[in-house]
Amino acid sequence: MAVVDLEKSQPTIGWQQLLTELGAQTDSIDVGQPAYYNALNKLLNAIPIESWKVYLKANSISNYATDLSKPFVDAQFEFTKVLSGQAVQKSRGEKMASAVDHLLGEALGQLYVNIYFPESAKKRMLELVNNLQKAYAVRIDNLDWMSDSTKQKAKEKLFAMTKKIGYPDKWKDYSNVNIVRNKYFENVASASSGRYQYQLAKLGQPVDKTEWFTTPSTVTAYNNPSANEIVFPAGILQPPYFDNNADDALNYGGIGMVIGHEITHTFDDQGAQYDKDGNVKNWWTKEDYKKFNAKTQQVIDLYNSFTVLDTLHIKGAMTVGENTADISGVAVAYDAFKMTKEGQDSTKIGGFTPDQRFFLSVARIWRAKMKDEFLRLWINNNPHSPPVWRVNGPLMNTPAFYSAFDIQPGDKMYLPEESRIHIW
Repeated sequence: MAVVDLEKSQPTIGWQQLLTELGAQTDSIDVGQPAYYNALNKLLNAIPIESWKVYLKANSISNYATDLSKPFVDAQFEFTKVLSGQAVQKSRGEKMASAVDHLLGEALGQLYVNIYFPESAKKRMLELVNNLQKAYAVRIDNLDWMSDSTKQKAKEKLFAMTKKIGYPDKWKDYSNVNIVRNKYFENVASASSGRYQYQLAKLGQPVDKTEWFTTPSTVTAYNNPSANEIVFPAGILQPPYFDNNADDALNYGGIGMVIGHEITHTFDDQGAQYDKDGNVKNWWTKEDYKKFNAKTQQVIDLYNSFTVLDTLHIKGAMTVGENTADISGVAVAYDAFKMTKEGQDSTKIGGFTPDQRFFLSVARIWRAKMKDEFLRLWINNNPHSPPVWRVNGPLMNTPAFYSAFDIQPGDKMYLPEESRIHIW
């Protein structure tokens, strides 16, 4: 939206002055929630300035509370633990590791990958991703609900995907950050200022497609639909997700599911709206998209039926994208596993067949314990299903799981064949 237009429609906010004070030289901005700013424009006139001062002071203290002295830290913890159910604060070491990762993530990342992510691990991980891409293409070809023209577009998007593994090709420069021993808050402020200046410098510049939006040491993975890219930092490329010394069953069940999950986000209810270049553009026929929406409705209905606590159910509509990615992620990871030598073998390890080890690895990566208070918070706010249903939900829709463990009618994870979901 043009800043001059915002000035006219929301004069009380004072957009031009605000942007000037922020150091942002631009004539247009992206406004994610226009209705919010329309309401704010009215509230600025309706609420007395003294009330705004109290409100903003409280928010500033709350934002910085964890970086201040113990009374502030304790007060903030007492406030948040009611929602989270967390009984004790994290240790000093955990807090400091998190702070460094958050504020100086790529400096920490360079140290991290030198120790924990050798080139051989990156090579094997790339092989895993490539195999899952191949398996996904076969699955697209075999879809019975999609037309050939849409299949072709889907495969073009699949193979145009950028794969970022381990760490970025170029590291961020932190030379404008001043770190002084025994001045923690000042260090946080300096690092925060450095990050802000980094963002400001992007204004008016071409998009840097090599940029990472997570740090190498973070345990996460993501799909960025506007760049058509999937990203796997070194932090998640560790056991139990990925082990460079482990057999394929464990790796395809662990990180393989995660890779399949992230690829599927390219084709979930949101990702499917972007084309191979990351533009919001329709590449579906009307009939195919109608069938796709009917499939995702099946996912919504199934997960709505899952009970978490007492009568508390998963919110199927809120979690549909992640659940779709989980179901298809396991399916494509299994297909890719069957392309390997171990996947075509039947030799047992530790008393389990390769297929059983694959599915046990899927379950192992989601092991977690949560307090009831946190689980309630999760259900109401998190677009992912709770960990137990990130295992049981996909596996009860995976035919090979039934064969691997001889699942029969009457077993808790049995779904009638006609009720099992197959999207991608």
